Amino acid sequence: MQTKTYAELFALIQALCGVVFASIETPRIKALINRRALRAYRSSNYWTRFLKIGEERVVTSSVIPYSESGLSSIDTFLRVYKQAPYISTSVQEYDIMVTSSGATLVCGDLNPTEAFVTYKAQLVDTYGDIGAEVSTIPSEWYQYMAHGTYSDYLRAEGQQEKSALADQEADMLLQEELIRLDENHTSGLVSSRIFTNANMQMRY
Repeated sequence: MQTKTYAELFALIQALCGVVFASIETPRIKALINRRALRAYRSSNYWTRFLKIGEERVVTSSVIPYSESGLSSIDTFLRVYKQAPYISTSVQEYDIMVTSSGATLVCGDLNPTEAFVTYKAQLVDTYGDIGAEVSTIPSEWYQYMAHGTYSDYLRAEGQQEKSALADQEADMLLQEELIRLDENHTSGLVSSRIFTNANMQMRY
């Protein structure tokens, strides 16, 4: 997956703002950058870099927990299958109830020990340039994060009208990326489907 560097992002934000940030300001800018990253992450369950399709998971007492050693932590459960999906056309699917413990399978008395989960992985990165911070930025969020942070900076400086215009541009940039994501057709394949008599026969 393509990335940009945090240094590139920071430089672009400075260029948009028309200033060179003093060292005392950089933590505030970093906080605004990460706020925008979280907003971009929340805007879709189908960002390619966070989407895990048909990953085998351990089931304990009909519950799939959010975390399992060696695998990404789950943010959003999308679909759960009895067999590996998209290999054969007759994969059986579980209904689920999501609670604080994870996804509870509606499976009667089957008591499965594994299931195949399609999910959105958690965003665990804090973007920055020191310590354990991640210095690579998802390229699909790059322009949105720059213009969104620019908008937030203007708002903090009391320039409300300029901030509103910058925010509109940031949202437009994010929408363009979401359109590109939709054109990949992945979301239509893995998102929840309308129940019909045919596909209900393949559910537990």
